[in-house]
Amino acid sequence: MAVITTNLQDEALTETIANRVSNIPLLSHVASQLLAILGGSDHSMQDVVKIVETDISLTAQVLRVANSAAFYRGQDVTTVSNAILNLGEKMVTGVALGSCASRVFNSPLEGYESPSGELWNHSLRTAIASREIAAVTAVSVSTDIAFTAGLLHDIGKSIISEFLIDTADEMLSKCDNGLHDDFLAAEKEQIGTDHAMIGYKLACHWNLPEPISAVILNHHHPNDAEEEYKELVYIVHIGDILAMMGGTGTGIDTLFYKIDERYEEYISMQSDSIPQILLTVQEEFERTKTAVFSE
Repeated sequence: MAVITTNLQDEALTETIANRVSNIPLLSHVASQLLAILGGSDHSMQDVVKIVETDISLTAQVLRVANSAAFYRGQDVTTVSNAILNLGEKMVTGVALGSCASRVFNSPLEGYESPSGELWNHSLRTAIASREIAAVTAVSVSTDIAFTAGLLHDIGKSIISEFLIDTADEMLSKCDNGLHDDFLAAEKEQIGTDHAMIGYKLACHWNLPEPISAVILNHHHPNDAEEEYKELVYIVHIGDILAMMGGTGTGIDTLFYKIDERYEEYISMQSDSIPQILLTVQEEFERTKTAVFSE
């Protein structure tokens, strides 16, 4: 009977965590539209301009970022089209996400023993690293979707964090002793689910494009992704690892994940390009984090 009771308790906890997804506010219509067109390849910059211009608040934020010290090029930017030309679609999408999903990214991750802002920092580093990997490898993945997928890959952590409070020592011990292959497995044993699965449920709640949802679900185990999304998933998988190698994780789980060596089957990246990518990540991170994600 005790075993049955425990199983019922585990199932109830898993259901409670999953239900938290429905309490997360939906993305704004504009952010959803931007992500939708970014998920495909058949769009122009003017399509992005038209979407941004329908939202007065987002227009103001995009112009503010374009004229910030980090992006200022010696001449005031006064039109959305020039702002997007200067910033790029990926940064505009980042501004849109930052304005409506700060609850997801900016809360402290107490279960991971990570302070407020660390999820932003790690997500931005992963986004930049993923963009750079897509740029230097011979794949068909656009740098913009690689950036956005990298930005969103860990969104599930904001939901499950509270359910992991006071479990850090136990989970780390099991990882250190080889009882779990990675921290994702430790989460699964502890609470019956993990941040990738819950992140995927949030992606469905937000109606994110399928390629981005696939990244969120499979970024630690990219070979499990559907074949058509594997290039993108492997790019973010490596981008995530590089972000952690660069010193920005999300707390106790940092570097408790394994690199899937099969990435070489999907992305062709020379080992000597890694130091340059890490340098670019650091430079771009410092340049953009305040401008793009400040309130």
